[in-house]
Amino acid sequence: MPKIKDISSYKIVNSRGDWTLRTKATLDDGSVGIETVPDGASKGQHEVAYLPVDQALDRVNGKLKNLLAGKNPFDQKSIDALMVGADGTENKANLGGNSILSVSLAVAKAAANSRGQELYDYLYELYSGKKLQKKKLPLPTPLFNILNGGKHADNNLSFQEFMVIPAQGTPFDQAYEMGVEIYHALKQLLADMEVETDVGDEGGFAPAGFTADKALSVIRKAVGLKYKAGENVFFGMDTAAGSFFESDRYHIREENLVLTSEELSLYYERLMKKYELVYVEDPFYEADLEGWKKFTSRYNHRLIITADDLVVTNTAILKHAITEKLANAVIVKPNQIGTLTETFDFIHEAKDNNMFVVISHRSGDTAEDTFIADLSVAVGADFIKSGAPARGERVAKYNRLLEIFYLTM
Repeated sequence: MPKIKDISSYKIVNSRGDWTLRTKATLDDGSVGIETVPDGASKGQHEVAYLPVDQALDRVNGKLKNLLAGKNPFDQKSIDALMVGADGTENKANLGGNSILSVSLAVAKAAANSRGQELYDYLYELYSGKKLQKKKLPLPTPLFNILNGGKHADNNLSFQEFMVIPAQGTPFDQAYEMGVEIYHALKQLLADMEVETDVGDEGGFAPAGFTADKALSVIRKAVGLKYKAGENVFFGMDTAAGSFFESDRYHIREENLVLTSEELSLYYERLMKKYELVYVEDPFYEADLEGWKKFTSRYNHRLIITADDLVVTNTAILKHAITEKLANAVIVKPNQIGTLTETFDFIHEAKDNNMFVVISHRSGDTAEDTFIADLSVAVGADFIKSGAPARGERVAKYNRLLEIFYLTM
């Protein structure tokens, strides 16, 4: 059986112009797996530690390489456990979450290549413990972030993402086409309004002078040119409320609003009454547990209330959120936790408790990394977030899903 022969890493630049790791795992049968680590601008407080890139390179090319030399690449749990154990901290501060993740995913890719399997096929086996039956696989519904604000843009719009969501069950090729058409329609509408059509970190347009209401209104117009809101297409927002939470209040500066949790909840309710809004992510600051609990209790029946910064792909934190009924959906970002095994554990916990699962990219990403596309298929995720249907690092994930769609027809 092939063993790990070598692990090496060097640095490259991501989509935000920041340095990140690219790590290669080589097996003694010549199989190779390469993984690049994404990075986020908007981060939860309890994400694993990220070491400066040069330090992370040192950890991969030194301790982690030596630790895993000669090990079985197909025993992913043992590989990940060895790295977590060698680090010895709760947040991977010694070896770095970025260092460990790059190795964890590179080894999985090398193992898949060694067996001649598609990555989603191999990941499915790791996740489920079963062989994938050769039949048409369900693909996730894409959440297209077509208008950016918050930390993903420089336009003074508090909310971070405004999304269009094809109706669940729409075949992926049709859903993708819908996203592309709406994106172009929005661009033309913004141009007609003589609004700048520059884009933010995730490919969505970043117009200045907008409010949440104005953003949703223009997006709905773009949808209405060919589709019907509430029937073919729905709306979502990642408010990333922690980014505008200060001194126990939510500051929506473009509207001169300073709101309590209850007032912010009513603000969302007004938008829900006016628009076909079905998805809200991080509606409250991660430590505002009372805000989360009341909002979920009130709107659980009609909204996908998604926790990102609140749970940071951490199973222990998720269990508390489930007990307290703080959300009904979760974001999954492998780089928040640091290993593939821990990512799988988190997804199992969410699914066992009937939560929606949303696999997500980060704002700092690379065009050659399509890992989350295969991951979303392997675990049967409900949704995937990869930004707008524009910019190479965003569409690479959607294009990979389109490839899988055709492979599994």
